[in-house]
Amino acid sequence: MFQLKPGSLAMIIGARTTAGRRNIGKSVELFGLCQPGLRFVNPVNGVMTQLPATADRALWLVTGDVYAFDNQHGFAFVRPEHLMPLQPDEAPQTHNELAIS
Repeated sequence: MFQLKPGSLAMIIGARTTAGRRNIGKSVELFGLCQPGLRFVNPVNGVMTQLPATADRALWLVTGDVYAFDNQHGFAFVRPEHLMPLQPDEAPQTHNELAIS
């Protein structure tokens, strides 16, 4: 099963805003799922950042060759449904057994 988790890679596959659409198709690293009102240090610019408490949902802070809503380069906030994981949690094991007679 593919899951979104901090440190994993994903591709941005959708956006609701014009600013966000420029990031579609970009590969990103997931930093963390930010809940409304949560304060944290932005890993790209070192600035204390807060997702507004009035936000209607949690958003992933992603890093990479992407742009934020205010045109800052290196990070963006993305809805979970607009991210497609690029790596499985665990690679599936396949067992090919040869029957030798």
